[in-house]
Amino acid sequence: MINSDIIARLSTYALIYEVSLSPKPGLVTLIDQGAHVDMDYIDFINSALVLHDYFKIAYELGENSDGEDYKELRKFGVIYEEKMKNATGGANTHKGIIFSLGLMVYATAIEMKKENFSFEKIIARVSYLNRGITGELNKKSATSHGEENFKKYGVKGIREEAEEGFAKALLGLEFLKKAEKEVSFDYALTGTLYYYMTFIEDSNIIKRGGMEGLEFLKDRAKYVLENKLYMTSEGMREIEKINEEFKSRNLSPGGCADFLILSLYFYLLEDYCD
Repeated sequence: MINSDIIARLSTYALIYEVSLSPKPGLVTLIDQGAHVDMDYIDFINSALVLHDYFKIAYELGENSDGEDYKELRKFGVIYEEKMKNATGGANTHKGIIFSLGLMVYATAIEMKKENFSFEKIIARVSYLNRGITGELNKKSATSHGEENFKKYGVKGIREEAEEGFAKALLGLEFLKKAEKEVSFDYALTGTLYYYMTFIEDSNIIKRGGMEGLEFLKDRAKYVLENKLYMTSEGMREIEKINEEFKSRNLSPGGCADFLILSLYFYLLEDYCD
């Protein structure tokens, strides 16, 4: 029987698995700060452990929700964003995940109460909860990086993903499960991250490198996938060189890493749904 303790544990595992994966392009790992000077591996571990209780609360809120909105979840999201910053010395390690995975957990609880539970129904619920959220971008003046990216480039970022229920998480899950049949789990996770990099409009990349940075991201990702570099130790050494390229350009695909976490959440949850 799935409960809030199990969900909180799986969610925390997903965060820890992602940050522990290495090599990654410009992202924080166990052995590398990537393109970040203000956060490291321990910050991410501290953040993940603090957010364990948030995911437990998110699930319990969903159990008691009518599925129409997530006002209560938002209140706790603000509280735990502050707790995250206190745990990391101010570093913004998991802000996006507080929103996206918090919603996934919340929607999981809502849909668990109903018949014929499925991951697709979780996605549909998240999409419904975020109906019209991209309208928030139509402000005269930008007050966030996402709003700035929309003003400059017309990219709707995480709001558009939320309006779609973060549906791409299931594409990553499918890729991960296929890759895992051919290579080790960590290699498969690396492949999944680069798979996401081929098509996610990563707002972190756009913020740091503009549309040129986004094109570089997609070009490198396409190269990795076409040559299946994530499948061999020799290929992994080439991926490590790509990491150095991202660091030299100060690029870090945090949005793609967040989608990897969402796929991991579903991957781990699947064991409890058979």
